[in-house]
Amino acid sequence: MLLYITVSTFVLALFLWSNNFRKNKNTRHLALFMMVVSLYGITHYFVVFSTNLFWTAFLYNHFTPLYLLIGPLLLFYIRGVLTDSYQLTKKDFFHFIPAIVQTIGIAPYFLVSFSEKLKNARAVHENKNNMLLLELNQFFDAKSCFLLREGFLILYILAAAIFIFLKYPALKNNPAISKKKLQTSLRWIAVLLGTSFIIALYFLSITIQSIQSTPEETFTKTYVFDLVSGVAYFTMTFSLLLFPGVLYGIQKKKNKSSGTSYSNVFETATIDSQVVNEPFFELSQKIRCYLDLEKPFLAMNFSITTVAIALQIPKNEVSYCFNTIMGTSFYKIRNELRVAHASFLLQGNDSNKLTIEAIGEASGFSTRSNFYSVFKEIIGSTPSEYVLQWKNNPNS
Repeated sequence: MLLYITVSTFVLALFLWSNNFRKNKNTRHLALFMMVVSLYGITHYFVVFSTNLFWTAFLYNHFTPLYLLIGPLLLFYIRGVLTDSYQLTKKDFFHFIPAIVQTIGIAPYFLVSFSEKLKNARAVHENKNNMLLLELNQFFDAKSCFLLREGFLILYILAAAIFIFLKYPALKNNPAISKKKLQTSLRWIAVLLGTSFIIALYFLSITIQSIQSTPEETFTKTYVFDLVSGVAYFTMTFSLLLFPGVLYGIQKKKNKSSGTSYSNVFETATIDSQVVNEPFFELSQKIRCYLDLEKPFLAMNFSITTVAIALQIPKNEVSYCFNTIMGTSFYKIRNELRVAHASFLLQGNDSNKLTIEAIGEASGFSTRSNFYSVFKEIIGSTPSEYVLQWKNNPNS
């Protein structure tokens, strides 16, 4: 069971990385965290329960520096959710020092022939006690490596919990933050920290028992622990699937606008009735209103950043509204809005006061070729052809 769940976690983490990296870069911390945690579980399975020498030799000891990054990645992700910032500072470099030291410590092992690594894998499979006897690190023995690994993770989990405790009063009393979204995010973080703590305790407990007795004896009595850790992995993975909105941070609310109507240019950005109760639904309506009234898309340098700055909201929230709530991409709706404006200008250009190139520029297109290609892609004809068709049949 542990193998299937950890592999599923790894696959989900890859999916998160590939599908959400550009929408919310803080997701990369969560994706990397889940990758490394699942890799730890996969390695544990092949070393303890499997008889496959190849995968044991491949996984054993090689990825131990990554295991020391589990805690920092978890802290970076939670910090990013609560502060809406994914950027690392110079001080964050210190979090990587243990992993760097570990990398230097096992560097000679990378140069050992794979046949020698297969011998180590065979020795571990024949007698689990050899896990604590193999000296594969220049600086620490096996016992110290295991204890430091789990100890660091538990310390980071506690540090993340303290960070949340200190940050919560300001978040709770901030009128610009959606209380519903805040509670959803905090519930997800609680699940993430809780399952991480259970997994860390699982590995720490079997490490301590192995040191006090022997690994061979310990692994014959860990069925309950294995089951609990499997449930923790499962909960961590699939609870995220139930609350995908948590990937986009904490939504900040804006003052309601009144007397606003929406233009027909948004007809292509349909709204699924299922998302009306989404915390971001109101925000998506405000973005539509802003685009309709202010027409910022007429500027050539119009981007998601423009919307974020104008409405004072994070870029990842803007991206989420376009992709999930409106069911389209920012770039697609930007092109459709520009083409709609250009077609309006073309229809009113009876006296040919403006050239087609000038209309393209007035609609936000930076080059003539870009204007023509986008216009034809959306309308089905070039701007010149469109003018002739409209003159021949204005009601079409």
